[in-house]
Amino acid sequence: MARDPVDKPVKSVRNSEAISGEKRVSRRRNRGAGNVADWSDVDKDTLHDVVVNVTGQGCAIQFGYTTDGGSFVIRIVGDGDPYNEYCRPTEDLNAHLNSIALDFAK
Repeated sequence: MARDPVDKPVKSVRNSEAISGEKRVSRRRNRGAGNVADWSDVDKDTLHDVVVNVTGQGCAIQFGYTTDGGSFVIRIVGDGDPYNEYCRPTEDLNAHLNSIALDFAK
């Protein structure tokens, strides 16, 4: 028996964006009090130290967010295979960056 095309859910860009937004909000809520990752919360001296130490060892460092914007991403390139480190907004980002800076200290 053929299905009536009216029975099929309508997929549109707006519909998928709305669903994606709802999932993002839900993930943040489940992850920890709806905190949002924001690089402006990082101590500037800590950020300076990690950049100087990592680049001083001939590596590159990139800062960003996960696709859903819920966590920080720190990408290090030049220390073997490129790799990402993740930090949730509920974790101590400054401590995480300090540990990276110490790993790359001369």
